[in-house]
Amino acid sequence: MLAGLQKRFEQVIGRSSAVLPWAGFLALAWALAWFGRNMHVFGHRLQHFSGRNMPLGLEVDYAMGLLWWLVLAVGLLLLKGETRRMLSVAWLVKLFVALGAMLVYEQWYDLDAYTYFNTAVTGQFWMYSGYDFRKDMLPSFRVLSDTSGEAIFSAGIGTENVIRSMLIMVSITGPFYHAMKVGFAFLGLLGVWWFYRAVVVAVGRPYPAAFYLLAFFPSILFWSSILGKDPLQFFFLGLYAYGGSMWLVEGRLAGAWYAGLGAAGSYLLRPWLGTTAVATLSVATILGRCKPWQIGLTVAALALSVLVVNPLAVSKSLSLDFIDDPEKLRELLESKAEGVAKAPGSGSKAEVIEVGQTSWAIAVFSGLFRPLPFDITNPFTALAAIENSIVLLLALIGLFRFRIVYFRDPLVLWPLLMSLSWALLYGFIVMANFGAGARYKLQVWPFLLMVVVCLVHREGRALLDARASRKNELGAVRRVL
Repeated sequence: MLAGLQKRFEQVIGRSSAVLPWAGFLALAWALAWFGRNMHVFGHRLQHFSGRNMPLGLEVDYAMGLLWWLVLAVGLLLLKGETRRMLSVAWLVKLFVALGAMLVYEQWYDLDAYTYFNTAVTGQFWMYSGYDFRKDMLPSFRVLSDTSGEAIFSAGIGTENVIRSMLIMVSITGPFYHAMKVGFAFLGLLGVWWFYRAVVVAVGRPYPAAFYLLAFFPSILFWSSILGKDPLQFFFLGLYAYGGSMWLVEGRLAGAWYAGLGAAGSYLLRPWLGTTAVATLSVATILGRCKPWQIGLTVAALALSVLVVNPLAVSKSLSLDFIDDPEKLRELLESKAEGVAKAPGSGSKAEVIEVGQTSWAIAVFSGLFRPLPFDITNPFTALAAIENSIVLLLALIGLFRFRIVYFRDPLVLWPLLMSLSWALLYGFIVMANFGAGARYKLQVWPFLLMVVVCLVHREGRALLDARASRKNELGAVRRVL
């Protein structure tokens, strides 16, 4: 009798495994159709800010987003093996986020995305009155200037290149807000893939669990799916991470090209971030257990960069006075934080918190691990508080399992420096506005997660111990010789 029940149970499970994927797909299709029919509710803010640039209406615009998702999905199906399966699954989840859950977010907040969409359609941006960016679509490392070389606008290359990226995207997708959003979500997915490839290089074998952790980590999944600079920035950082991993682990010169391209792309959008990326990788190369030729090449490249261009002058709005007085840097970052937090379209209705006279330690901690449960002000900060609490707990566990020898391993030193450098500069923004800070934190999540998971996970520590042991053996052989 028990054997018969077991056989019957296995038959039911077998039928369910065949039916559930189709049932899930049909449920998703129904949900998307429901969202499409109710765009007049979910898209009322989009209609208010951009309705004049959407002559075909919200419903058609939403349908074009679905069409572009399908086109890109077909492209992923042309891939082979595990790559196709991982990317296709992640892209299916992205569909629900970008064209489903994101609508609730857009219904609630006034976003920069609406301004970007208007700029992409018209070529006009409010900070550049009278200037049409459609005649200047190529990304540039220089700000717009007149014939005398003087800057004619004051926003900086980051803003200008974001505008150009919008124009390039709309020239591909057409003047459809949701199609553009799907395009940027796809760039976010490619960013996840590059970060995963960095993990594969570090581990030395495919590790699909790392891909799914990055792809489905809530903040990464959500913020890499918006219409804005963040998915594009994430893509370049992923490229940088992949190149940095090749450079530090395999000692391949090709890794420097990938990392350089990613850092250059990051510089185009946020100059200080591209500079930080180069600086942290250089420090990890010099202080970590890298080959002499890598250290020599890095030192030579840094010396050349100092002669050619001052790497600290990442923005004309960032003065170099803080070199002699770090307190001026703190004051500058505090003012920037309050300005960003109070700016229209910051993406948060949370109360702006005054950050004056905040210590560096609190700012760094806040950048890495806040908001926490006592910081909750709305549903979005509540979700961020949950994941931050989990990561903080894992970080504490990893701290107790940390060995001093790990500091010499560039696989730890590099992402740790990247995380701390980001928190040093962005911690004040996180404190001033948790909503805006949660979005900016997309830039650092993969680096922080790689460090924390590697220290907590048994296989991660085994990898670091094996690398330390191998380096010690090589050092002993060199001393004998």
